[in-house]
Amino acid sequence: MERFYNLKPFSIIIPVYNEQDVIVQNTEALMAHLVRRHKTFEIIIGSNGSVDKTVALGKGLAERYPPVRFFHLPQRGVGYAFREAARMARYDFIVSLDMDLSIDLDFIEHAVGLLDGGYGIVVGSKKMGQQKRSAVRKLGSGLFILSARFLLGLAFEDYSIAAKGYRKSVLLRYLDRVDHGTSYVIDIICLAHRNGTRIIEIPVRCEDLRASKFNIVHEGVYRFANLFKLWLGLTHINSKTLNNRRTR
Repeated sequence: MERFYNLKPFSIIIPVYNEQDVIVQNTEALMAHLVRRHKTFEIIIGSNGSVDKTVALGKGLAERYPPVRFFHLPQRGVGYAFREAARMARYDFIVSLDMDLSIDLDFIEHAVGLLDGGYGIVVGSKKMGQQKRSAVRKLGSGLFILSARFLLGLAFEDYSIAAKGYRKSVLLRYLDRVDHGTSYVIDIICLAHRNGTRIIEIPVRCEDLRASKFNIVHEGVYRFANLFKLWLGLTHINSKTLNNRRTR
């Protein structure tokens, strides 16, 4: 069997909401991928507000497979689940995935290797790689990326929750920026970038044709509102810093 013994232990975080149709099948597929390659890892599945059989199935997976850890939060919010899972993680290398397993799982090995090589964040980019997604999703994400580049000066091409790698030590600095939704990704990347964290972006293959769990209109309004809030906050900080320099 092929194994990557040189990779250090790592945690995988998967926030879930009403995933009864795929949680067992995809967790077992992920396990099959990992046990062939790694000695030590954990999969943390965090339910946020699930009302279907996700909770019962998730608990069953944790009972059957020792590397799987499961928890349930009553309030809905992917950010809440991510924040709790990040705190729970046993290992300093963390990879964030979605329950669809929509990205090529080789991203896990690439991300952990880069984190071990000194990077603080690894950004998996669908735009840089290959993607099968609806035109609406591509258009929305493309507009958001252009806006982030214009307002924040960020050159990265992907701010989705999946296919991201983090050092836990980096995440813990910015957990207070994680709200209920998905905008924690751009907040963490932006602030870490400004503070000198080494960040690398790599291409990933993605196939995501399943209906979104998010209301696309509400999600778009929320993410763009948070983007402008982030921009305004940074503009205020920059202005204050400039004024302080002038008064010295």
